[in-house]
Amino acid sequence: MDEQFLHYIWKFQKFEQNELKLTDNQTLKVFYPGNHNQDSGPDFEEARIKIDSIEWAGQVEIHLHSSDWNHHNHQHDPAYKNVILHVVWKHDKGIQLNGTPIPTLELKSIVSPTLLEKYKKHIQSTQEILCANQLLAVSPLPKTSMLDRTMVERLEEKADRIFDHLKNNRSDWEDATYRTLAANFGFSTNKEAFVRLTELLPFAKLKKALQNKLSTEALLFGQAGFLNEENDEYQGALKSEFQFLQNKYHLPDMMVKPQWKFGKLRPANFPSVRLAQLAALLHHQPKLFTILTQTEGIKELKTLLCPVLSEYWQTHYDFGKGRKKIINHFGQTTFENILINTVAPLLAAYARHTANPIYMDRAIELLESLSAESNRITKKWDEIGLESKTAFDSQALIQLFKNYCQKRRCLQCNIGVEILNR
Repeated sequence: MDEQFLHYIWKFQKFEQNELKLTDNQTLKVFYPGNHNQDSGPDFEEARIKIDSIEWAGQVEIHLHSSDWNHHNHQHDPAYKNVILHVVWKHDKGIQLNGTPIPTLELKSIVSPTLLEKYKKHIQSTQEILCANQLLAVSPLPKTSMLDRTMVERLEEKADRIFDHLKNNRSDWEDATYRTLAANFGFSTNKEAFVRLTELLPFAKLKKALQNKLSTEALLFGQAGFLNEENDEYQGALKSEFQFLQNKYHLPDMMVKPQWKFGKLRPANFPSVRLAQLAALLHHQPKLFTILTQTEGIKELKTLLCPVLSEYWQTHYDFGKGRKKIINHFGQTTFENILINTVAPLLAAYARHTANPIYMDRAIELLESLSAESNRITKKWDEIGLESKTAFDSQALIQLFKNYCQKRRCLQCNIGVEILNR
């Protein structure tokens, strides 16, 4: 038994409602269970009930046991002073609010054992996606509405991380763009290393060198710990430039190369290649945030976000290690990754900052116009019949898997609720 299940029972009134009695034997009639509150405070708001002959409007709090009210310190929290009903699985202790007993409804004896058994069987499945065997039977509306919801959630979560940057950099949007972009270039394998690099090389210092491509590469590769050797003439030139800039800008200790992961990566995804791409983009667009918020079309964005790599990195994938063929620009996958994981979140964050929904609309339109991502998570959904057609779909399904399926939050998912409601 868990509170998630109790919330579901109360929200959808999944209990015997004829002649409802409270623990003190008063009669109860529920007109409206209230709006489910996902934030702090009581679990349901604006509920309407009738106790004996008196109608009440207010909040409803739900617990496994009545005594949890005190265990959670609600008796000292003014946010709970308007609770009109305490709904519990088991009533084990009388609770008072401002010296008056809180009306309490015990669910244990009025919920169908069949429903409880069905939920237990569902939630205890060993499958990663619990509804895998029943998904095809679910009607389209719950699926569509859930994907719309998780897509917005994902953009909002990414926007939250951007606002964390803004809190620490005096609302410098260019710096926040730099940090978001760098973390994106690391993908999952080298994300932490790129984040660490932006901490050791703040944008305020890097931007002073962005007019010069050699200086830009020297700062990024030097602080990343790639210039302790001289495998060839170009690495030596970067090393000399970095030593000069390191003293000029009073840079802190740099990273060491072993902090970067090369294992199991294709050469095109080596961190050395990603650093070269990041350097090329920042040199090409030193005011990247301004460009992103002022440019709408994907064709225009591709022109702006796919600069030509420096001559050395067109023929190398690491220092002293040549490529078999010349690569002079970003690939389509890299470009779309920037749009999905940097541009769309920045637009969502700016929509909140400016209170202008047009930027959120642009973020969503951007995702709807891009091809779906193909990764471990999207392949799981494909296998059970929920195929991604656009990046909007794949991002929504990634969020659904991570924030609902893996956390067993089926009763907060429209799909899970439909399955259990049958």
